[in-house]
Amino acid sequence: MAWRPSDWVLEGELDNRTLDWTVGWIRLRDREEPLQLKLLGNCHPDLAGWKFQIVRTDPIPDWVGEPNYDGIATDQSGTIGDVTADQVLRHYECSSKEFVRRSYAGETPPTTLRKSLYLEWYSNLNGRVVIQDTRLGVKRIGERGFELPQQQWRDQAKQNREEIYFFLGQVGDAIGNHGPGSGLDAD
Repeated sequence: MAWRPSDWVLEGELDNRTLDWTVGWIRLRDREEPLQLKLLGNCHPDLAGWKFQIVRTDPIPDWVGEPNYDGIATDQSGTIGDVTADQVLRHYECSSKEFVRRSYAGETPPTTLRKSLYLEWYSNLNGRVVIQDTRLGVKRIGERGFELPQQQWRDQAKQNREEIYFFLGQVGDAIGNHGPGSGLDAD
């Protein structure tokens, strides 16, 4: 379970030039204040040590629904997850509804392979947040602050795995606390 605002991202900027910290902002469609990120940890090696802009490479598709930001905090302080611009995904040139229709009809939906921006973090207030979109990219700004040593990258990857396991454990606990006999089950 994660909040996935990918379709509503307009722009942003993240800065990982200080070792073990990634800070910045992300502006979302129809939201007055941008999300403010202050995350413990580093990006993947392709973005570690860089300040970079998040840019929309294609416009927001017409078929994207209206955003709902109820309960979403401006302050997205927390722990970094996986942050990379090197992920390659199949990009669908149609809406999800059209994709399903074509698939059921035995047709192959139009696709291309594209690089995808993948941003994942664990907000202290909103839990796991994932932005993953082939319509978003990055533009590096200035000079690189550092290159992540191999051992430090292994440590960061281990921390990311531990963070997702901890998060999933919390989700499991929450579901378990709302099961039969909790007083929240339907009669």
